[in-house]
Amino acid sequence: MRKSGRKILKKIQQRNLSEEINCINAMQRTPYRVNDDVLQALETVWQNNIQINGLVQREQIELEPYPFEVEPSHLSVEERRLFKDWRARRNSVHQLNAQNMSKRLQIERTLQLAREYQRYEEFYYVWQLDFRSRKYPVSDFMNPQSADFGKALLEFARGVRIEQEEDARWLAIHGANCFGEDKISLDEREDWAYNSEDDIVKTVENPFDYTWWMTADKPFQFLAWCCEWYRYMKQGLGFVTHLPVSADGSCNGLQHLSAILRDERGGKSVNLMPSKMPNDIYHDVAEAAKLLVVGDAMQGHELAKQLVAFGIDRKTTKRSVLIVPYSGTQYACRSYIEDALKDKIATGVDAPFDTFEASLYLCQHVWDSIGNVISSAKQVMNFIKDIGREYAKKRVPMEWVTPTDFLVIQDYPDLETRRIKTLIDGNIIKLNYKDPIENTVSRSKTVSGSSPNFIHSLDACALTRTVNRCTKEGITQFAMVHDSYGTHSPNLPLMQDILREEFVKMYQENDVLADLRDHAIQTLGHDNLPDLPTKGSLDLNQVLKSQYFFA
Repeated sequence: MRKSGRKILKKIQQRNLSEEINCINAMQRTPYRVNDDVLQALETVWQNNIQINGLVQREQIELEPYPFEVEPSHLSVEERRLFKDWRARRNSVHQLNAQNMSKRLQIERTLQLAREYQRYEEFYYVWQLDFRSRKYPVSDFMNPQSADFGKALLEFARGVRIEQEEDARWLAIHGANCFGEDKISLDEREDWAYNSEDDIVKTVENPFDYTWWMTADKPFQFLAWCCEWYRYMKQGLGFVTHLPVSADGSCNGLQHLSAILRDERGGKSVNLMPSKMPNDIYHDVAEAAKLLVVGDAMQGHELAKQLVAFGIDRKTTKRSVLIVPYSGTQYACRSYIEDALKDKIATGVDAPFDTFEASLYLCQHVWDSIGNVISSAKQVMNFIKDIGREYAKKRVPMEWVTPTDFLVIQDYPDLETRRIKTLIDGNIIKLNYKDPIENTVSRSKTVSGSSPNFIHSLDACALTRTVNRCTKEGITQFAMVHDSYGTHSPNLPLMQDILREEFVKMYQENDVLADLRDHAIQTLGHDNLPDLPTKGSLDLNQVLKSQYFFA
């Protein structure tokens, strides 16, 4: 460990870490076991190379053979053009095979762990905090925060009995969420589960002849749910459920940003306010951007006309909106828009435009629309970055204290490129690597990392408080993923109430931007810092009534 790292740890340990330690201990006391149904299905899918959402092919993609009978140097002009295209396709396959190799190893290792742990009635995970107090399992591959197939392999070792129909409500909703029916009301999601009984029975009784479950957004978690719901429907009340059921935040980073500045418009878009149906910020941004594009089309802009005909929807804007709380750039926004356009074209939708040119044009309208719909986000982020610049000027690592009294220190040193030469199999290999320079601070990383790290530390704080309060209220088993809170179905309504109350309490009792500024004054030794941004009129108590805050 670097000397600065030891100093930072010593400084953090001087704070009161009891809340964070209690949270980690509660999560570490959660016993898990392997879900046999999912393990059997995953092994069959993998061994037979069945194509399914979220899994790579088991075998390497075959390379297209050389299509000519003569050497490249003897090709005609037309053949050279075809050769260039062939080489580009071959290189793409090479790159894809290289990318997929690590994913194949992940699946193999996950299966190996699942087989090994299948013999245990229960096992536990060791959890750790990162420098922002975010919680992660130490173990890789099969854990509560892994990919769909890895997470689906786990269930709680100790079940909770479903005593009344209301106890099964969130079990039903969880199934709809996993399938992708998460834009409808909670009542409609519950009805969807009951109305899908025939499909569920066929899936469980013969999952490889009836492949409906493979079309789900999260196929393996959905399959785990189908098996659990099937058993519940057969047994009825008194059934003991072991399945982790979760509720997810509605673009959680923007929920925190809207709460910090009491932004009513942004808060409505991310479900901080009660509504009959879930609000969808990705749709709101898409609609705002579409209005701007339609305006250009009415002025005769040809590309705008083509995009209006092509269609601008929530998928066009989703990834661009997601990155905003984490210092996303317009460059990244353009790239994500182009990916969305290509994905839609791949489904068969005709597009007469060049995707790069279209994304370059559309990016500005999407970026402006994001700023209009969630104006508070950029105000908060700019304020945090301005504080970060003051730390960077002083060459001091930026720091702040969260509402759980956890000291966050951004230790981003300057890096020095070093080169080493080594002999491997008779060949001299030259490698470059980055080496941190002691007692330095990277100005660019301090500023760019300040906003996302600040928001991450706040969502970690909200999770800590929720887990600790749940433990006091009798909930003792957790499946937590930063902005996705999970437990047994009968206990999830109580967890829902608690997480709302703790979120509201956190922001009513703490002015986190003022605290950030005050700590900077103490650390930097001057008050030449930006003024606090003006707050809006959002009443945070409305969060307590919002059923779609986490859903």
